[in-house]
Amino acid sequence: MNNASQSNHGRIGWLPGDAHQQGALSVCLSAALWGLFWIPLRFLNDHGVPGLWSVTLVMGALIVPALFVLVLNKKVHSLKSGDTWFIGCALGLSTVFYFCGISISDVIRVVFLFYLLPVWTTLAARILYKEPITPLRMLVIVFALLGMWLLLGGGSLSVPIPSNVGDWCGLLAGMCWGVSLALVRGKEEVDAVGMACTTAIGATVIALIAALFLRNTELAMMPEVDSVTLIITASLGFSVLLLFPALMGQLWGAKRVAAPTAALLTMSEILMATASAYLLIGTDLNTASMVGAAIILVAVLTDIAMQRRELRKNRG
Repeated sequence: MNNASQSNHGRIGWLPGDAHQQGALSVCLSAALWGLFWIPLRFLNDHGVPGLWSVTLVMGALIVPALFVLVLNKKVHSLKSGDTWFIGCALGLSTVFYFCGISISDVIRVVFLFYLLPVWTTLAARILYKEPITPLRMLVIVFALLGMWLLLGGGSLSVPIPSNVGDWCGLLAGMCWGVSLALVRGKEEVDAVGMACTTAIGATVIALIAALFLRNTELAMMPEVDSVTLIITASLGFSVLLLFPALMGQLWGAKRVAAPTAALLTMSEILMATASAYLLIGTDLNTASMVGAAIILVAVLTDIAMQRRELRKNRG
């Protein structure tokens, strides 16, 4: 297959752009959608389903649309793939680690430690695909992390060295997610819906085991629900309208762009989470935060431009 064909392999015909452009847009938009994940968790917590139980319920509900689409598209056989289960369970573990981290440690520190993931994807891409780690790529990553530091509080954020269990959960969550992004790339034989399904199953099982093991602790206080119907309906609604498209978009797009680029694009999640929290619950958004958001956008756009230039050079 020639380079021009590769650039269009796996693209969606009715969308503009080649496969790389579509993949980048998919990762960016779906990660931004994932930045609204706090809303269903907050809703469930307010209605008597706290901590790991809410993660178990939401991720369990995610299995329903994933399985439905697999059956509808006659791709249930994709669940036989070992890669599908390995990557899906790694992403599921990352989800549980991340939630545990923000539940028991300083949220800002955990978010920063999680979003070191461009470092892990860059290292994984180097090990797995022999991709060079250029000074310019490292400069872009450092620039993006600087933007995030400003966005999350600037001078009020201490050096993010893990100091407790919650911090380590955030760091491990980023490692799991980052390496998974690297593993997903180029695996056309691994179905995105299948990975979404195994991610949901993996996260549900891991969260349930953790909730049972840690029951009646800060992370897993027993639920006190007034309306089971409301909780089930809301969980299914969130999974169909928010979580499933967000996860699908990230997995589909990550197969079509370089892993470090996918990692940088996922920073749209923190931008969306910050903006939505500001609009919905009045979280502060000062000048430093807005400058940080702008720096992240510049870093991401620079990395995309670098990738486009590299693709054109390879085609030429």
